[in-house]
Amino acid sequence: MTDTSEAPGGPPGTTVLRLRGELDFTGERELAEAVDSALAGGAEALVLDLSAVTFADSSTLRTLVLAQQRMEDAAGALVLLGPLAPAVLRLLEVTATDDYFTVADSLHGARTAAAELLRRPPREPGAG
Repeated sequence: MTDTSEAPGGPPGTTVLRLRGELDFTGERELAEAVDSALAGGAEALVLDLSAVTFADSSTLRTLVLAQQRMEDAAGALVLLGPLAPAVLRLLEVTATDDYFTVADSLHGARTAAAELLRRPPREPGAG
């Protein structure tokens, strides 16, 4: 389900997690552990490559939201890399989280977006 690599040419500390297939409750733990591992490894920017994901359910969305919150709390950056499959895009749209995430359609775009997010002012603790 996941492959991890550094993102050459991106901001220092950028980790890319490449996800594939159907992401549902059966793979939620693996995804959460991969995110935890990247953060524990010092990732300042996390790119989740969803371009090969064909389906995602609410448990996956929960894991993505928690990852986004953790990155914001650490003054880091999370970028979803697409293009997103119609089923994944629909999940984000139906749950009104499509504007919550930064989405890029190329690795170069994801690197650029991550660098821009890392330059933003830090979020106030506890700010929603």
